[in-house]
Amino acid sequence: MDGYPRLAHLMGSDPALAIFRRYGSLNAQNLLYMQAEINELQRELQEIALEDRVSGHEEKERYSREWWRLARAQGANSLQWKKCLEIRQKLNDYNSALLNARQVVSMTAPIEQDIRFLRTWLSRPDSGDNFLRGGEASLWAVNNTDDLVALSKRPGEHDIFTSWIANSVLHTFHRYVGHCIVPKRQNDEEAGFTEYNDSQFMAILQVLATLLSSTLPVASTVALYLVKGMPLRLAMIALFVTLFCGVLAIFTNARRIEIFAATAA
Repeated sequence: MDGYPRLAHLMGSDPALAIFRRYGSLNAQNLLYMQAEINELQRELQEIALEDRVSGHEEKERYSREWWRLARAQGANSLQWKKCLEIRQKLNDYNSALLNARQVVSMTAPIEQDIRFLRTWLSRPDSGDNFLRGGEASLWAVNNTDDLVALSKRPGEHDIFTSWIANSVLHTFHRYVGHCIVPKRQNDEEAGFTEYNDSQFMAILQVLATLLSSTLPVASTVALYLVKGMPLRLAMIALFVTLFCGVLAIFTNARRIEIFAATAA
């Protein structure tokens, strides 16, 4: 198995690697064209409705007040209703495209590690072997990174600390220890990739973050107890507040207003 079937097998086995283009510019361009088309149809409908209203024809003059006469018009008298039906279909298509575009825009962006892994997999001779040719070769290129979405998000928070562990510490651990004790991916053993369990990985990080968050208040209390001079105590308070803000920024995805509120409390 190679090419697209093998890539599909990889994405199916790990939904976080199911990374696709969202074609943001094309979706926006399509919506703009549909909007312009409907706007033109609206103008045509308004012209037809005005002509019917001032036509002097008894039936046509009553179209704006009696829907059933408009809907039952025949032949040359039915232009306004036909235009309404045409607009109805275009509006349905436009509304569907608008809602679909909203869903696509709100989809989760893939994390950096997954994008890098997918690019590595595509380029390695024992996995993707650069099977993409022509324009398809740029689908997951670096210049398209901002246009990528993932069908699934990995569990846990993806803060600065988690990213550092995944990008640096985990690679070092795998190079010296992990490759000996963690089995290869069962779904793609030929490529020789090792898969670490996301839940276990996040559990370890959660324990580390909890230990640090519980140690910091105790350390600040002890330090303030041991320090006698008021100027030095104030300096220690400022230091621990700064450390507290740093921990929130590095170990969580807290927003600036949340960090400010927690610090003020």
